[in-house]
Amino acid sequence: MTPFLPRLKWHVAELLTLAWPVMLSRAGILIMALVDIIMLGNYGFGAVGISNLGISIFVPILVVTIGLCSGLVPVVSQAYGAGAWGECGRAWRRALVWGGFLSIFATWLTCQAEWLLLVFGQSPKMATGGASVAYALAPGMTAQVIFAVCAFYLESTGRPRFAMTAMLVANIVNFGLNWVLIFGNLGMPELGAVGAALASTLARIIVCGMMLWVILTQANAIEAGVRGPWETFWGPGGWRAGWPMRKLGMSAGISNGFETFGFAAMTMFAGQLGALALDAYSIVHNLMATVFMIGLGLSIATGVRVGNEIGRGRMNEAVFAGWTGLGLGLAIMTTMGLITWFGRDTIAWLYASDPDVIARAAVLCMICAFVYAPDCGQIVLGQAVRAFGDAWMPILCYLVSFTVFMVPFGWWMVNGWGWDERGLLIAIMVACWIATILLALRFWTLARRAHELRHG
Repeated sequence: MTPFLPRLKWHVAELLTLAWPVMLSRAGILIMALVDIIMLGNYGFGAVGISNLGISIFVPILVVTIGLCSGLVPVVSQAYGAGAWGECGRAWRRALVWGGFLSIFATWLTCQAEWLLLVFGQSPKMATGGASVAYALAPGMTAQVIFAVCAFYLESTGRPRFAMTAMLVANIVNFGLNWVLIFGNLGMPELGAVGAALASTLARIIVCGMMLWVILTQANAIEAGVRGPWETFWGPGGWRAGWPMRKLGMSAGISNGFETFGFAAMTMFAGQLGALALDAYSIVHNLMATVFMIGLGLSIATGVRVGNEIGRGRMNEAVFAGWTGLGLGLAIMTTMGLITWFGRDTIAWLYASDPDVIARAAVLCMICAFVYAPDCGQIVLGQAVRAFGDAWMPILCYLVSFTVFMVPFGWWMVNGWGWDERGLLIAIMVACWIATILLALRFWTLARRAHELRHG
């Protein structure tokens, strides 16, 4: 057996080669939101909070929908590891149909934003403002889902830089359109938060087209399986052939649903504390979500690496790849936490111009610094567990952590113990650690079973 350090070095190098473009492409999605918030923070008081209310409806629905499509990652990565190149493309086509079908319902649900915000306790005025943002974001739902499906396919076949490049283009387009639509430049109407949402939608549509063009025009497209007869409405092989992808995708989607529901509830609790608390919380929530993209990139890369090794029949290396992803993620996110702790005042200043908002956001950054590591740990381990084909235990872990525990605890911190938005971040931190520990135990169990099957 290869000595530990050379083996670790090889796994880290393989992981980072795949992970850094994935990190940047996923970070690009949230950087669009970050740019929106920074520009809206300088547009006027309250615009950030209204924008975040609309995003708090759109993003959970989007994340669940993309999660339902993410079963493509273990399916394609295992096929790629086994050398079944044509099956990779056929799986992608099945995922396109599945993602398009799901996004129709997701778009409709986003358009129910005003009713949903009222249900979550927002005032009619806040609900109307947040809903106007959600309506402007809704047309970009399908484009973002199809973009994610294309990114999953390219990343699982060792080509992550295309998605990274596409997101760079999206951010450039979004920034320019924000300048025009938020502030009413070049003779356009001044739309504020709605303008930022429209800019993001247009950018999503553009990069979706770019990704489809890259895949469909690749060399040997027919041999790669991305072009050819569809056979049935549900793609090559029909509904049954797509079951492994849908099963693992349902695990990720439902798990993401519990998590994003919990985070959306935290936003609603912050909104009940008033506009100042909501603005400060929205800033730190966006910061956490942006940094989380590093963890999400690492999780996808870890899932691909575990799947590749399983496809090659090397179970020991698959297990080692999973633990390597966790260790690397915790190390990187601890470093990000230190940067946030010491740079909290500057970070808050970059997001807002109001002195009261800056002061409250800087305090929240101190707690936020401790959230990064467990938040990364749970998403990396979730992907590693699914790469082993375990679809259902991750759902239970996320249900316990983010719905059964976090939502009641966050509500009690604010309404029972009288904490402000700082209590919400503490609830998030504890819930992330619970999820990380539960998923680590599950991955350890799967690794032990794989070892016993190999040597038993």
